[in-house]
Amino acid sequence: MFSRTSGNVTAAVILILLADLQVKVDPNTVGQRRVKVTCSSTCSLGTNQKYIWHRNGYTQYEYTGVSVELYSNYDQGRYSCGVSGSIHRSPSVCVFGTECWGVTYSPQHVCALKGSSVDLSCSYKYPEGHTVTKTVWFVKYQAGTEPEDLREAGEYQGRVQNRQNSQNDCSIRINNPRESDTQTYRFRFYTDDPGGGYTGQPGVTLTVTDLKVKWNVKETFLTCSNTCTWTNPPTYIWYKNGQPVSNKYSNTRYIHYSHVDAGSYSCALKGFEDLRSPAVCVYNQDRCWSITYSTRSICALIGSTVEIESYYTFPDQNPEPQPAWYIKLSSQETELSPADDRVEFFSDRANVRTLRLNNLTQSDSAQYLLRIKAPYKGYTLSSAGVSLSVTDLQVEVYSDGQTVTLTCRSSCTLPNNPTYIWYKNRQSLSHCRYKSCPVLVVSGAISYSCSVEGHEIFQSPPVYPPRNTRAELVSSGEILEGDSVTLSCSSDADPPVLSYSWFNQREPAETPLTTDQNYIITNISSQNRFYYCTAHNQLGKHNSTPIHLNVLYPPRNTRAKLVSSGEIVEGDSVSLSCSSDANLPVLSYSWFNQREPAETPLSTEQNYSITSISSQHSGFYYCTACNQLGQNNSTSIHLDVLYSPRNTRAELVSSKEIVEGDSVTLSCSSDADPPVLSYSWFNQREPAETPLSTDQNYSITNISSQHSGFYYCTAHNQLGQHSSTPIHLNVLSENSFGSYKSIAASAVNYAASGVAVVLLLVFIAVFLRIR
Repeated sequence: MFSRTSGNVTAAVILILLADLQVKVDPNTVGQRRVKVTCSSTCSLGTNQKYIWHRNGYTQYEYTGVSVELYSNYDQGRYSCGVSGSIHRSPSVCVFGTECWGVTYSPQHVCALKGSSVDLSCSYKYPEGHTVTKTVWFVKYQAGTEPEDLREAGEYQGRVQNRQNSQNDCSIRINNPRESDTQTYRFRFYTDDPGGGYTGQPGVTLTVTDLKVKWNVKETFLTCSNTCTWTNPPTYIWYKNGQPVSNKYSNTRYIHYSHVDAGSYSCALKGFEDLRSPAVCVYNQDRCWSITYSTRSICALIGSTVEIESYYTFPDQNPEPQPAWYIKLSSQETELSPADDRVEFFSDRANVRTLRLNNLTQSDSAQYLLRIKAPYKGYTLSSAGVSLSVTDLQVEVYSDGQTVTLTCRSSCTLPNNPTYIWYKNRQSLSHCRYKSCPVLVVSGAISYSCSVEGHEIFQSPPVYPPRNTRAELVSSGEILEGDSVTLSCSSDADPPVLSYSWFNQREPAETPLTTDQNYIITNISSQNRFYYCTAHNQLGKHNSTPIHLNVLYPPRNTRAKLVSSGEIVEGDSVSLSCSSDANLPVLSYSWFNQREPAETPLSTEQNYSITSISSQHSGFYYCTACNQLGQNNSTSIHLDVLYSPRNTRAELVSSKEIVEGDSVTLSCSSDADPPVLSYSWFNQREPAETPLSTDQNYSITNISSQHSGFYYCTAHNQLGQHSSTPIHLNVLSENSFGSYKSIAASAVNYAASGVAVVLLLVFIAVFLRIR
């Protein structure tokens, strides 16, 4: 803030301190006719500094001195100060107070009709920097006590309303004023100022009057009199037998002694037509009977309260006529009774009888008539009544696909062009105050309803998009493959559902299966699926929970399989397992060998186990799955049991005697799985380390007697080997006499001689032992 040159330092300091200027009133002069005020700062600005004083925002004085003296008779107002050459001022301070505190009543004299409503208008002011803590309207005041607030006084309870339209507005309204309300009313307010409250004087004077018709028989005119002096002369309205007389707006009405002018007369002020004076009967007594109604038709909401007002006139009679209310249904009139809790009668003005019906229902829609009870009933039988229509509110929905327009409908026209209130999920919408309200199409738990301002508790039933949408199976009992099935969709919606759509959960939702409420499937297959439906109305849509379609079918795709892995070797334990697709579940399984009769199953278990399996178990096996709906056989599976060679057999291929020099073939055969890989031939009298041959056939060419003997073969596969029983090879030789002698035969002879010798020796030994 400081400038570079020393000459500007003082100016910079002054600019900084300007914000600290304050107007201070010398407390020793407060309450006196002359008051001293000082332009104060946090430091000295110099003795030659010029000060500018402002009064009520305008420049008033320019002095070299820091203080000025003000006089109460003409210096009242708000003062602020500044330094010459600167635009900055101190905050303003009120001096002497009359210009800073005050209450203004406009007007100060008010006249009101009894039973109407009247506004007492006022405004008030107080110095800045203070806060209003309390306001009071009062009519009674005792010294040393605080006045009683009119709004809390017993005789005004519930009849006084605040009418403030701005911060300093203190206006009130008194409803249904009475003649006893004729008073002077004052407003008092309190602030945080220690001086206490301020009362506006002189107040506003209220005069409450009613109207009376005076008949000057001698001068033959009627006067509508009252006790008020009107600032603006009112317009008078005259009534004859309850009907307004046109073009007679003076408070005086001249009449003639004739049957034309005979009747019952009353008067009212324009704008207050419902506050008529008591009627006065003129001339012919029989022409003074009348019944009129403030309206001929009334539209009211269900649950609300309605008042039907009738104005009736009659001549002076003894006994005084007794009015009564009747309801007319189907040409039958029935007198209403206050014994019904919903029915009330009252009369708050002369010649006025009001019927109040509470908690209206649609059955209250009827014609209501006021009649004068016997002995005068005949005078009023011709008058028509008031038609009451009781309606509820209904929301009508119109949609163009993107925007929805809601309209609050009633069956009759509600009076006074009401303001409508719209609700979304029971919360009011501030942007909708008319009969129609545009909203967006949405999904979810949304509801809309409407009411009429002043009758918010009588809301229409809500409208809402579909909810609680439910898909269900119409068919009863179990669903069997091939049946026809119907699915039905239901939903709670208002307005009602416009359309339905059906979908399969595992298929795209672009194209519905059907757009009918019911979805019919003929010749249903066993593919179990989940189906859901969608309900649509103008406000949105809602999906149901998917429903499972459980289609029952007999076993199918039955399959037999070997549980064991790898090759099956004789002696192993083997398990066969059966599986099947079925709904209802498979109840039982049966196992069969294809080469055996099917009457008796090998097993009735899902798994068929064979322990210590042999090659005899080899073959084709199948299983059967059964449920309540049928059975199904599997494809056969082959059980191949592997084993080492067995039943090995050696045999001579030649069928004649073998003679030396012949060629001989021995053949070996064996039963084996897997098949024999190799054979070996052996001579029984020779070591077995080296086979004679490893072929299946063993051939000997140019055979000699030395080849005679016992031969056997051995068969081999991956699982083992097996030897055949030896076969004897008998080779015949030719002797010196040209005949053939079997080498084997000679050997037999030698063996026979040996046996005889052994038997002889045994006999001799036994004989010697006996001796």
